Amino acid sequence: MMALEGIRILDASDVIGHYAGRILADLGADVIKVEPVGGDPTRRWAPLLPDVAELESGLQFLLLNANKRGITIDVTQPRGRELYLALTKTADVLIDSLQEHEAVEFGLTADHLIEVKPDLIHTSITGWGLSGPRANWAYADIVGCAMSGTMQLVGLADGPPEQLPDMQGYHTASIQAAAGTMGAIVYRQSTGEGQRVEVSMQEAMSIAQETAMMQADILGTNRERGKPQFGLDLPGSGLYEAADGYVFLIASGLAGSGFPGLVRLMAETGDEEDLFEEPFRTFITDVMGTTQLRDILLDPGGTSSPSHRSSEISHLLPHMDDVVRKFCKKHPKSYLYEEGQKRRILVGIVNTPNDILESQQLKERNWFVDLEDTKRGVTLRYPGPQWQLQGTPAQLRRPAPMLGEHNNEVLSEIGIDESELSELVAEGVIAG
Repeated sequence: MMALEGIRILDASDVIGHYAGRILADLGADVIKVEPVGGDPTRRWAPLLPDVAELESGLQFLLLNANKRGITIDVTQPRGRELYLALTKTADVLIDSLQEHEAVEFGLTADHLIEVKPDLIHTSITGWGLSGPRANWAYADIVGCAMSGTMQLVGLADGPPEQLPDMQGYHTASIQAAAGTMGAIVYRQSTGEGQRVEVSMQEAMSIAQETAMMQADILGTNRERGKPQFGLDLPGSGLYEAADGYVFLIASGLAGSGFPGLVRLMAETGDEEDLFEEPFRTFITDVMGTTQLRDILLDPGGTSSPSHRSSEISHLLPHMDDVVRKFCKKHPKSYLYEEGQKRRILVGIVNTPNDILESQQLKERNWFVDLEDTKRGVTLRYPGPQWQLQGTPAQLRRPAPMLGEHNNEVLSEIGIDESELSELVAEGVIAG
């Protein structure tokens, strides 16, 4: 038994909602992906599988639509709309990404859907939500990242704001939609009542700012992108190039063994240079691993720790950082990470996609799943489930559907016989 087994979901969303349907399908729901007759545009999005027809080769579509059955319907045709509503009547949940003006145009407003299925859970995922002055504005992933304020926090201090990679706006909206849908399912099981679940990408992404909005509200200041803490570049804090990639260090504060621990690690390979000599030795021992550093940086003109005023130490920090950078560049990132962790130094590897594939941690947990896709003639390795549910584990059961693969199967479940299927194909209501 899977967590959502017995729940039927009609996923008529575009790319902003694909991941929501995938999450719910992984938990056991029967998710039916509804596409236009020409196919969802993401079927053709690069990167593409080699030696597979373009319509069936888009990795974005394959990733986010696994575990779903697939049908095609042209809802702009009256007969297609009838089919869509007939399927909605059999569903527990409908996921779509129609803005209100589109719903009116297609005759698929909330009133139409409730008339067909009074206890329907109707999950809407759009850029702006269904109300407000921008409800019918166009949107894209980059727009959601920008309008949520998240882009303002991404990038280097001396560069422009940067887009978050790989459609994080769409994925975040989908995750919130899946969570809201599951809450609505629990409520309906208790009361028998359906409801509208509405997700705005702008709102879903805004929480990714963490406390930046609170800072603006309480302190009246905008958090600045990539600005060093206290206005100084502290050694052992930030991104460092390793021999085969990058690591991220946080060794300038009080957490772990701090900068003194980092220098001890450097000394084991003879890379500490003059950091055990004065004035560095006393500064590292008495200041870098203590609250004095914080006090000096917060109050550079004060009387605390007069032997180490920030005006006097500013020339020490660049040299210390240069020594750290030379040390990191000599060693593989795995060495820096593993040896640093052993010594309570806060260091993490900046993993590449291939690093993730080769991760011993993930291999030991059997996280990746190899799925045979016989119709495309390939075996694909998928990322594993989002959660490890011991009693009702998520499962990867089927590859993403071929275009219209389950037309006959699904439509027969609502009483469409073979002759009517042939008529629907001939009229272009469904794909042949």
